[in-house]
Amino acid sequence: MTYRTIDVQATLQDSTVVEGSQFEHFLILQDPQGQQRICLNSKSYILGRSPEAGIVLRSQSVSREHATLKSINAPAPMSQAFQLSDGTDESGKSTNGLVINGQLRNAWVLMHGDEITFSSNTKALYRVLPDPPYANGKAGIFLELLHDLALKERKVGNYAAAENYLNQILALNQQLHGEAHPHVANCLMELGGLYYSQNLFDKAEDLFLKAISMRKDTLGEGHLDVAIAMTELAAIYNNQAMYEKAESMCLKALEIRQNLFGVAHLETAINLMDLAAIYASQNRYQKVKSLYERVLKIYKLSLEAGHPHILAIQKKLVSVKKKLRPKWISRSLLIPISLVMLSGAIVYSFVAPKTDISCIKVLPDGNVQSISGDECRRISK
Repeated sequence: MTYRTIDVQATLQDSTVVEGSQFEHFLILQDPQGQQRICLNSKSYILGRSPEAGIVLRSQSVSREHATLKSINAPAPMSQAFQLSDGTDESGKSTNGLVINGQLRNAWVLMHGDEITFSSNTKALYRVLPDPPYANGKAGIFLELLHDLALKERKVGNYAAAENYLNQILALNQQLHGEAHPHVANCLMELGGLYYSQNLFDKAEDLFLKAISMRKDTLGEGHLDVAIAMTELAAIYNNQAMYEKAESMCLKALEIRQNLFGVAHLETAINLMDLAAIYASQNRYQKVKSLYERVLKIYKLSLEAGHPHILAIQKKLVSVKKKLRPKWISRSLLIPISLVMLSGAIVYSFVAPKTDISCIKVLPDGNVQSISGDECRRISK
C-alpha cells in the first residue's frame, strides 16, 4: 500500500486541532473507493462498513462494526492518544481481526506512523502533526504512558486491559532493543506478575523462567537482577506450596547475593528473610529462628540501634520463639508451684502450733453456747 505524502503535507496548513491539544490526530484511509483523510476530533468512533459507523470503511470485506477507536487522556507533553480495539463491546470481534504494523492485535495505542490493515483492500495510516513528543528516538515517553495505563487498569482489577498495555510495551521493547535485551526480560516479569495476580501460575512461571534465562545470557549468571528474578519466582512457588522448588530457587539467589556482597550485607539479609518466609510456610520454625538471628546480626552491624528494621526482626524473633516453645512448658511451670503450695499446707498442718479452737453448740431452747476446743473435738469424735 502506497500513501501519497503530498496529501498529508497539504493538509498541515488547514488542519483542525483537537480541543485541548496542540496536535492534530488523523487517519488516512485507503479502500476500494479511494483515499480519504479523517481528522480525529471526537472522543470515540466505530469503524466498519455499516452506514451508521462513525468512520465508514467502504469495503464489503470488512465487518459492519470492525473496530473501536477511543481517545485516551495523556499527561504532558502528549495531551492525547488514541487506542484502536478489534470489534465492539456489543457485536464482539471482527471477522478478519485487526492487523497493526503486520501483527494481529486485540488492542493497540496508536503511535505516529502506525499502519492498520482491516482487510486486503482496506488499510489506514495514523498520523500526528506536528511530530509528537515521542517521535525522533524518544519512545520512552510513550512507553511511560503505556506503563501508567497498565498500572491503573491492574489496580482496579481490569486485567485484560492491563495485559494489552503490557503486551504492547513488550512488543515495542522487542522492536527497539531486540528479543534478548534486559528491558524485554523486565517486560516478561511484569506480565508474569500480572498473571500471578490472577492465579495463572503456569503462565507466570513460564515468563519468569524465560526472563531469568534471558538475564543470565545478557547480564551474566551472577548478576543481582538474576537473583531478584529468582526470589520473585521463589515466592510464586511458595504460594503454590511447591516448597522444594521455592527453597532451591531462593538458595540460588542467596548464593548470588553472598558472592556479590558478602554474608553480612543488607542485600544478603533481604534474601535471608525471603528464605525464612518459605520455611515459615512449612512450620519449620527452628530454621526460621536461625535465619532471623542471622538477619538481626547483620542489622546490628549495618544499622543504628533502634532502627525500625532491628525492632521488627526482634519482634519476629520473639514470635517464632513462642512457636518453638513446647506446649507442656506452661503446665510444667505450674506443677512444681502447686506441689510446693500443697506440701507447704501439709507440713503446716503437722508443724504449726496447736491453738485452741473456738466452737459453738446449739442448746435445746435454740440459743447457742461457746464451748472449748477440747469439748468440740470430743463431740466431733
